[in-house]
Amino acid sequence: MDIIFANTPYLWILIGIVLLFSEFLLPGTFVMFLGIGAIFTGILSRLVPMEFYTEVIVWVVASFVSIVLGGSLIKKFFKSESSVDPFIKEDYLNQIVPVEIDILVGRHGGKIKFQGTLWDAISKDSKIPKGDYVRILSRENLTFTVEKVDS
Repeated sequence: MDIIFANTPYLWILIGIVLLFSEFLLPGTFVMFLGIGAIFTGILSRLVPMEFYTEVIVWVVASFVSIVLGGSLIKKFFKSESSVDPFIKEDYLNQIVPVEIDILVGRHGGKIKFQGTLWDAISKDSKIPKGDYVRILSRENLTFTVEKVDS
C-alpha cells in the first residue's frame, strides 16, 4: 500500500488520462472534466506534497471548477438551437382512434393505435377503457393527449 500512496501523483495523472480517453466511449462531456480535474490534482500533488484525503478534495474542487468553466466555454462555442420544421404537419389533431390499453388520467401507460402504430396516451378528464374511441387533442414528444368520443 505504501507504494500506491507514494506514487499518487502518477496515479492521478493516469486516472485523468483514462477518463479523458473514456470520453470517446461515453456520451456527453462530463467525464472529460473529471479527467481534467484528476490530471490537475496529479500535477499539483507532484509539486506540493499532500495527504491522500487532501488530494481527493483538490480533485473534487478542480473537477467542479473545470465543469463550470468548461461547460460555459463549450456552450459558447457549440450553441444549441431549437426550431420548428415547417414541413411537419400536425395531421394528427382531431383524429378519432381506438384505445388499445386503458388510458389513465394524467398518467402514462395508456396506448392508442394511430397510423398502424401504438402510441402513449393520457387523458385529462377520465379513465378511458380499451375498445373505446378517442379524439387526439395534442401531442408532446411521443405522448398524445386525448378525450373520449361519445358514441
